[in-house]
Amino acid sequence: MKLLILGGTTEGRAFATQVDARYPQLTCITSFAGTTHTAVDVPGEVRIGGFGGIQGLRAYIVDQGIDLVVDATHPFATQITAQAAQACVEANIAYLRLERPQWTVPDNTDVIFVPDTAEAARLVARTSSSAFLTIGRKDLAEFQNLGKVKLLVRSIEAPDENLQLDNATYVMARPPFTLDDELKLMQNHRIDTLVTKASGGDATRAKLDAAAQIGARIVLVRRPPPPTTGDRVFNIADAVAWLGTKTT
Repeated sequence: MKLLILGGTTEGRAFATQVDARYPQLTCITSFAGTTHTAVDVPGEVRIGGFGGIQGLRAYIVDQGIDLVVDATHPFATQITAQAAQACVEANIAYLRLERPQWTVPDNTDVIFVPDTAEAARLVARTSSSAFLTIGRKDLAEFQNLGKVKLLVRSIEAPDENLQLDNATYVMARPPFTLDDELKLMQNHRIDTLVTKASGGDATRAKLDAAAQIGARIVLVRRPPPPTTGDRVFNIADAVAWLGTKTT
């Protein structure tokens, strides 16, 4: 049997490692979008690049003889998740969404949920003097022309030149991050607002706790809804167990 893992996340890599150890009879292919220059270190076969929409993914599934798909992409990677769910319906194969659990926000914290980064930028413009942005590179354009608001922008890789923001300091770093490091970073830049996507996961959890400790407001972009087809689990152990039900 052949398994296609849509990866690119910590969970996706960890799942591929466990599959390799538990199910050596499976041929495992892990697919990465290739949006960063991250070194790929997973067992089994690796594929890098897009599929060309629903029909392209369906054609790949059929051509490669894929039997199972586990979608372990980022919670905000809505396009590939929707395409994968539909492609599996059309190809009549099993689809599992490995969904990263939501964060639990610290008690007595100033938290505001917003529908998108555009609303987050409007809120920052009205209420912040120094904001910490951890939203990835693609949505930075929403934070142009914020006047006197100082911005601290963190991403895995440097944003494109056309997304360079005025009055911004850039930090390139890869999770996980410790609470002490997050506290030092926010205190050094006198952060009063943290803007991030409600991605969940342990690797970047510390920024919420650090913001709560220094009394900074947390602005969370709501997570998009999950697909309505296929199965869904919230941890790697359950994903491995699901795989076991499909390979016996």
